[in-house]
Amino acid sequence: MCYPEKLKLLHNENCGSQLTTNGIHYLASPKPTLRADRERHVLFRESETFTERELRLTADRERHVLSRETKTYTERKLRLTADRERHTLSRESETYTERELRLTADRELHILSRESETFTQYEDRLTNDKVHHNIIRSLENEHEKEQRLESGREYYNSLRQERLISLSNERLRIENIRSFETDEQREALLTADRFRHSLNDLYVHIEDQSTNSQTRQDKTNIKVGLLITSQLITDHLL
Repeated sequence: MCYPEKLKLLHNENCGSQLTTNGIHYLASPKPTLRADRERHVLFRESETFTERELRLTADRERHVLSRETKTYTERKLRLTADRERHTLSRESETYTERELRLTADRELHILSRESETFTQYEDRLTNDKVHHNIIRSLENEHEKEQRLESGREYYNSLRQERLISLSNERLRIENIRSFETDEQREALLTADRFRHSLNDLYVHIEDQSTNSQTRQDKTNIKVGLLITSQLITDHLL
């Protein structure tokens, strides 16, 4: 195909690619905004079939593995540092609502991903995780190892402290409730607790005695029936 001599292809970072002839500019393909990219990405994902999605994810994993294998140690460290900085900036600019929406979407995506896994994919994922974990550990120097262990200890202590505070608050709440109880109410609560305990023992006994022919739905119906009975009697006692 022939083009006029004065027809040129120009590239403008702000406006995209433009065709020009005799000084007249024609917009060929404007540079898409991030919002337009996201919308197009969402539409593309929604139109995917399960098979197309699996093929895309498999291709992504293979390309990801090849990319990682060709990187040197220095390139890997630079990539991880850049990822951390970008991750930190992204998190700092998030509002509370955006953070909650992101976490909810991540949980839903995680659940869907796990539900669609076959047993073989599950085993492969665990194996890859172990290998990746071992590689990271093998690349650590003594200082990095100490930092990781110290960070783990701090995280564990913070969780333990939060748990202790939660238990203390729960005890105070229960003691506050108990302080307003009459003897009759306390006796009724103890009776209801004993009854619930007896029903729970009965359900465990039924589980032990049930045969393979009894379906999961049958067992669920029995448990629901016992729970409803327990609640009705508890409400009557209180």
